[in-house]
Amino acid sequence: MSYYRTIHLSDTDSAGVVYFASLLSICHEAYEKELQLIGIDLKNLFLNSETAIPITHAEIDFYQPLFCGYNLRLDTSINHYSNTEFSVIYYIFSESIPSRYSAVAKTTHVSIDINSRQRVTLESSILRWLHKKHHVINE
Repeated sequence: MSYYRTIHLSDTDSAGVVYFASLLSICHEAYEKELQLIGIDLKNLFLNSETAIPITHAEIDFYQPLFCGYNLRLDTSINHYSNTEFSVIYYIFSESIPSRYSAVAKTTHVSIDINSRQRVTLESSILRWLHKKHHVINE
């Protein structure tokens, strides 16, 4: 799945270059959109739920500056998952150099019980998505 997004002025620093935290937020938009496209209702997933899926690790490497007005394409992949956690890799491409990525990000998510804060098994819909996405990419 590809997610498309234009860098807005509010995404940039005073030099007009995308701020690292803003690009991580855009990556999260891509993750959310993918879940919605496969039929996962995010509101119902977390409303009255006893579990949460916080990000426990995030990183991003930039290979070229990304400026306000650039149109981006984000491609996602799963490089690791278990019953309680997963990592999403985001390959960020810019229209200025569409043949190679401009940045690569990674977020690691862990399923926890909201009361005990202990790890719990991911929701079945998330596990199905992870299994399908991981096997499609690795075939």
